[in-house]
This record gives sequence, C-alpha cells and structure tokens, in this order.
Amino acid sequence: MALPKLLIRTLRPYIILLVLGMIYAAYQQLNKSEQSAYQQSFSNLKTASELIFSQVGAAASQLYLLDDSASISDFDNSAKNILQLTPIYSDIIYVNNETHQYRSVLLNPTDSEQHSEMSWHPLNSITSKLAVSSVYEKIPDVWVFAVKYIQESGNEIWIEFNLKYATQSLRGLKTLDHGYVFVVDGTTGRLVFHPDPSRIGSPSVSYHAGISELIETGLRFGKYEYYYKSQFKMSVFDGDNPINWVFISGTDRSDILSTSYQFSLTAIVIGSLLFLAVAINYLTYQLNQNLADLNSREDLADFKHKLRDILDRFCHHNGVQLCFYDADYGHFTTIDYHGNSNIVLKDKDLAKHFSPSSLSYTGKRYADPLAKKLQINSRHYTIPLFDKESLIAVIYMKATFPTYRSILRMIRDYSEVALTNLMLHKKLRSKDVMTHLDNKLTLRDKIDANIDKEGTYLAILDIDHFKRINDNQGHLVGDQVITHVADLMKKCFPKPNSLSLARFGGEEFCILFRANDENDAYEQCEMFRHLVEKSKIVVDDMPVQYTVSIGITSNTISQNIAIGRADKALYQAKGLGRNQVVLNTFQA
Repeated sequence: MALPKLLIRTLRPYIILLVLGMIYAAYQQLNKSEQSAYQQSFSNLKTASELIFSQVGAAASQLYLLDDSASISDFDNSAKNILQLTPIYSDIIYVNNETHQYRSVLLNPTDSEQHSEMSWHPLNSITSKLAVSSVYEKIPDVWVFAVKYIQESGNEIWIEFNLKYATQSLRGLKTLDHGYVFVVDGTTGRLVFHPDPSRIGSPSVSYHAGISELIETGLRFGKYEYYYKSQFKMSVFDGDNPINWVFISGTDRSDILSTSYQFSLTAIVIGSLLFLAVAINYLTYQLNQNLADLNSREDLADFKHKLRDILDRFCHHNGVQLCFYDADYGHFTTIDYHGNSNIVLKDKDLAKHFSPSSLSYTGKRYADPLAKKLQINSRHYTIPLFDKESLIAVIYMKATFPTYRSILRMIRDYSEVALTNLMLHKKLRSKDVMTHLDNKLTLRDKIDANIDKEGTYLAILDIDHFKRINDNQGHLVGDQVITHVADLMKKCFPKPNSLSLARFGGEEFCILFRANDENDAYEQCEMFRHLVEKSKIVVDDMPVQYTVSIGITSNTISQNIAIGRADKALYQAKGLGRNQVVLNTFQA
C-alpha cells in the first residue's frame, strides 16, 4: 500500500485514539487526585484532633499540679508561672462551689465564665473530673474555651485557652495546594479554628451548609460536597470526639482538577485540533455543495444571484459586484435582477491587465477603471474569472478586513468552470453567436410558453435593402448593421416586458414582448423604428444609415399562426414602401 494512502487511512483513527487516550489518562489522574485529596483530608483530621487533644492533655497535667497546691499563695504563684510559660493559656479561674465565687488569677472580669448558656463535655476517657467547655467570648473579639478540673471539695479549677493562639498549630495542615482545615464547636456552631484568625468565633457557613444536619442525624464521620462562593468544595468531617468539636478538612474541586491539568490540557488541545479538522471538513463540504449548485444555473442573472448567496454565506463583505466581459466587443456589463444587461465600460486594454489565477486585495487609491465606474470606494477584492486565457467576468467584493484567501480561491475556481460551461451552453443552445440574442429555437420555445397570455405580442422586423448594404459597402458593414440593430432592440425592449429578443435569420429579427393593448404594442415598435431611422453607424469616418420594417400580431392560438400573422404584417409594411410598422389585427 502506498504511504500517502496508508497515512490517510490511519491518521483519523490515530487522532481519535490519541484524544480518547488522553481523556482516559486525565480521568484516571483526576480519580487519583480525588483519592489523594480525600486521603490527605482524613490524615489532616487525625493530625488536627491529635494536636488539640495533646493540648487538652497538657492542660490536664497543669490542673493536677494546681490541685496539689498547699495554699492559695502557692496556687496563685503556680498559676501565674503556668500562664507566663504557656502563651496559649489566656487565664486560670478558681470557682468556689459553696460561695459560687469566680476568681481570676489575673484579676480579669469573670462575667463570661458565669454565662448560663455555657455547656461542658466530660472527658471520661481520661477521668470524670475533667471536662471541656463550649467556646465563649471572654472579652470582645477574644474567644476561648476552658478545661476544668473538679477537686475533691467540689471546687473547680479552669484553664482557659485563647483560640487565636491555641489552634495556630493547625495552620500548616492543608489538602493539596489550596485546601483547608477548620474546626467548629458542634454546640454553638462557631469556628474554633480557621486559617483566617479573624473568622474565629464567627458562625461557620460551611458547617451550616449541610454538615450540621448530618451530625444531627447521628452521622459523626463522613464525606460532604457543597457549593460556596462560586466554588464546588469537597470535604471530610469528624465529629466523633468527647468535646463535641467537628473537624473539617477539604479543598476546592478546581484544586483537584488542577492536578490533572497536564493531561486535560493535552486532551483539550488535541480535541480542539480534531474539532478544527471536523469544522474545516464541514465548511469545505458545505462550500463544495453550494458551489456545485452554480453548475445548475440556467442564465447569467441566476448565476449572479447564486454566487452572491455563496459570498454572503462564507465571506464577510460590504457588497459584491459581478461584471461580465464580452471579448468580441470589449464590453464590461452588469446584469440586473430581471436579467437586463447594462454596459458599464468598454476597455479592451483593461481586460489585458487581469491575469488568470490572480486575486488582489486593494484600497480605493489603487482601484482600476472598472471599479471606479462601479463606485467601489473602499478596500476590496478583485477576482477575475477566466476561460483558459480569455477573461469572462470580474468579481469585486468590498471588505473592510481581509478574509480567507483559500475560500476565495475555491469560489473563484468553481465559478470559472460553472460560468464557462453556462456561457458555452447558452451559445450552443440558445443564443445567436453574432448578436448574443436568442436564436430561432429559443424564440419558438418562448412563444409556446406565452401562447394566449394576455398582453403578449410578437413582432418580426427586417432590415430594409440589406442586400444593397452588403453589395455596396461590404459584408463587414452589414455585420455591424446587424449587431447595431441587436443593441437597439436591447435598449428599446428591456426586461421584464421583453420576453425574447431573437435573430430569426440573416437580417430578420423577432421581438416577443408585453404591452397594455394593441395601441401600446404599436407605439413601442414605432418608437423602435423611429430610433433606428435616426441612428447611424460610422465606418471609416462615413455614416451608414438604414431603416427597418416591422410586422406585429398578438401571440394567440399557436406558434405557427402567430409567426405567420406577424410575417404577413411585415410584408404589408414592405409593400407600403418599407420603414413602416403594420399591426395585424386579424382574430381567429
């Protein structure tokens, strides 16, 4: 098998398998990152709880030491030493249960310690004489919790922890790159620890977003995902401890996704390339389908409309002009909506400046004479269409910014082929080669198509003394007279009222046209006869004048009858001395 064919066969499956492989690798990496995030989070929960309980255990040792004090002065001295050496302790409180008196070693107010909403959780795993309080605000913006020891006498010794310092050992704990660990007092719903110290003591939004409900249902340990501040968050929680604190650890979903971004990015890039290839194939297919329709156009006006539709669909532009070129006469012509042609410029030298396969993008300053005639006064593309080495048309497309040249080249190439075939087909099947009028076959078809249509008339005209013109002035002059008659016919009988302008043979022509009534039909032909009589052509600086005779009839009953009546009227005009218009009003 040839290498190009092998590459074509294997390239698409290879790209698809590569994309699928990268997506699978990204998916596996994502699962691995998620598992790693959960493992780190569980590990962080364990570490955080161990750090907190180690501090509670250390406080219990200090409480035992204070319980052994021999006197009040020894108690105060020991307490002050403990507070001085341990910054995480904010105060030591002594409570006399008989007198209900609260005494601060540092002589601070004790109103907050006597608050009725404070709750205690015994540490039975150590001893029933120890308990941990819920968090409370000792003074404004200073949140604490206490560990108390109940003496044999029933009195109590409290060590209060300043949360701002007591939980800072948890700051080093995080999940992945942007994860978090925080601790919530399950009794009050307030934050015991948060990476942002200013949040300590405030209600936890995340805890109240769903974890608290799970705790209340009896689920003390598990996973939970929630949405907070435009981020999807995954977390694990652990509330299975004697002090009723809930330890929460987790991270954002985006943090998990970022760990697999290399595979995801590669898959996205390859997927984008695949999408780009599919998009290009789709656009190419659509463009080919639309361009193929150009081959089905039956006339120049239809071709122009279809070409304009294609440019509208595939190119950004500010206007399109299509000019056809007649190499025999050097005419650049435009076609209106009804198919009427209009000569814009006669310049054979300009046609020589265009070259096959050329495509230029220029500004107003460099516009060619034809573009100026068409009033193209902005940046534009000039796209000439050729039949081999012969110019057949020029497309002007106004565009503020350049577009894809590959698309314009495809449109140009297809248009050249379609227009060449259309023009060749029209010449062979429907047009007279010399005058570009309809030929006899086309005329007969159009007569049949308009039989018995109201307001339709057929005129046959003949150049008077044409043989004399040929004999006296030569056949070249005769040919110029014939083409001149054809040009005047196009001028006097424009579409849509003109149904067919035809050369019937030699110096004889036919006009199938619409009129309001017989008088209007007669007046239109009389105006044409008068125009011919007053016009002239110049050959070798010598004017050549000629006249025509015209016979008219309504287009009814059949093709042969209509042609016969018009021909009879023509001979009547010649019998009256030529340069006449005769209307055959005979009705069957």
